[in-house]
Amino acid sequence: MTIITTAFLMGLFGLVHCITMCGSLTMAIGFSVPREKPFVLYSTLISVGRVIGYSIIGVAANLLTQGIIGATNGSILILSVLASLLMLGIGLHVANVTNQILIIEKIGHYFDRFLAPIKKSILPIDSAFKCLLYGLFWGFLPCGLVYTALSLALVAPSPIHAGLTMAVFGVATLPALIGMTALNAKLSGILQKPKVRICFGFIIVMMALFNLLMTLDKIYGL
Repeated sequence: MTIITTAFLMGLFGLVHCITMCGSLTMAIGFSVPREKPFVLYSTLISVGRVIGYSIIGVAANLLTQGIIGATNGSILILSVLASLLMLGIGLHVANVTNQILIIEKIGHYFDRFLAPIKKSILPIDSAFKCLLYGLFWGFLPCGLVYTALSLALVAPSPIHAGLTMAVFGVATLPALIGMTALNAKLSGILQKPKVRICFGFIIVMMALFNLLMTLDKIYGL
């Protein structure tokens, strides 16, 4: 399973996490769009900006990783193990087994303190440019699912590949975060059902275990 495919499936099956963590934010942003503006278009542009933000983060993180590995002659496979473990944590969270993975979101809260005033200055979202700009900064919000996808970007073979990985992940989350308030309300009710959460969580856990086994096989030749 390629990194890009994994990122897409993780974004798709992580809809439960998206609705839980960002559903209320999506609705709040929707109310920030003036009524006379094309709501669907503006909501879509905000999500496009968010995907661009994810891509920028992916490229930057991969450049840092490539530099560290090049300087230390380290192995990128260790990062693959980290990516699998983070994905496992997200799967368990989605299945409502444990929320321990959300601890890593505290990392982003430090940076969000600096971004919050900038995002506030963009409101109200009354132009296409503001939509893209607000979406871009939204991409920097602390989120365990995004950090897990970012761990995949870290092990990508190149910065371009990493940016594409994060972009594909972002596209997969669009059904949950496109910003249509009514749709989110209905979708949230469906995705919060215990059986649905267990099903989606199980799929992510299986993906994580598969990636972990493949990585350990490369490291130890199992």
